[in-house]
Amino acid sequence: MFQPHRGGMNLHYSEVLRVVGAYAERTNLTELRILETADSLILQGLVTKGDNVGERATYQLTREDIEDLLFDAFAQRGKKM
Repeated sequence: MFQPHRGGMNLHYSEVLRVVGAYAERTNLTELRILETADSLILQGLVTKGDNVGERATYQLTREDIEDLLFDAFAQRGKKM
């Protein structure tokens, strides 16, 4: 998943983990489990706020999802792409 592919950006673990952590905070997850598959990351955690408090939630983040999160993070920090 982290290998460069045609038309995509080079993903570094440190950047990916940073945006996945921010995503977990926005979705109110704690006690995270991150599983890497060939084409995505599976994010599992315990919901801490909202209607589903105390339940486990699972999200699949594709490479494109992660790239979008990275673009958003760069924009928020004011970096040029």
